[in-house]
Formats: sequence, structure tokens, C-alpha cells
Amino acid sequence: MLSAFGLMTAAAGLFLFLWYRTIAGLPLRQRPQFSRPAVFKWGVPGVGIAVFVAGLFLTAEVSLRLTATAGASAALFVFLIIRYDRYSANMRLIMDRYRKVRRANPDIEEIQVLYRTAAWRCPKWPHDRLVELVAGKSVEDLILLMIINEYEINPISDWELYRTLKAKAARIGRGGE
Repeated sequence: MLSAFGLMTAAAGLFLFLWYRTIAGLPLRQRPQFSRPAVFKWGVPGVGIAVFVAGLFLTAEVSLRLTATAGASAALFVFLIIRYDRYSANMRLIMDRYRKVRRANPDIEEIQVLYRTAAWRCPKWPHDRLVELVAGKSVEDLILLMIINEYEINPISDWELYRTLKAKAARIGRGGE
């Protein structure tokens, strides 16, 4: 009974931490008002980690093996959630489409491949706007620009998110993911 209570407590702490990460990963304009004060920014993840650790201590009273398994599972889960968020998933979709167009048409120029990728992602855009979008860009730049446009991310007010997305776009564009 104590192990089940400990695991549920640890899961509640993990949920609280990941809920905070989800809200913190939104562009500033889309974040709810309650998430802006410093109490939320530092308090919610702190409480989440404290509840998680308390749950692990309760579980450790019953079984160290179960505690180690729960801790390792939680670490893997957090890693996967943070690494493969909604932005990364969409970036990989765009990159997969780019590679598909490149494989299907090996003889066309790079700008044509970028144009077809952009036309696939933004089918309602007029030709002129698509040309404007892809002109002078690499695949990394196009991926980043499409994600920023789609999620309405302001590179100035959402600087940390922008930096993270730029690094992810470069890694995906190089074929690292």
C-alpha cells in the first residue's frame, strides 16, 4: 500500500513538473496570466520536484529496486518529453518532407526543393509569398521560419524559446535527429 502511495505521489510530482514545462514552452502571448509571476516560475517546478522526491522516499521505505526503477523511468520520460516536444515534431515533419522532395527530384535546384516544401506546409499562400519565404534560405532557416510563423513566436519577447528552436532547427537540418 505504501509503495502504491509513493508511486502515485512521485507521479503527481512528475506531472506537476511536466505541466510547468508545457506552459513555459508556450510563446509569451499564449501563456496564461497566472504563469507570469516569479512565484509560478520557480514555485511550481520546485514543488513538483519536492513532491516527486517525497514519493521516491515513500517508495524507498518498501523497495529500493522499485524506487530505482521509478526514478529511472521518470528520468527517461522527462528526457523524451523535453527533447521531443511539439516544435521538434513539426520540424522533423518539415525535414522529412524536404528529404522526400529531394529524393523524388534529385536534379532540381535547392530553391525549388525549398519552395515545394513550403508550398506543402502553407498551401493557401500565394506564389509570391512562398518565393519570398524561401529566397536566400537554407533548409534550417526555412524550418525555423515556418515554425516561428506557425506558432506566432516573437524572437524578441520569446528569446529563450527562439534560441532553443534555432538550435533544434540546426540539429534537425544537419540530420542530427
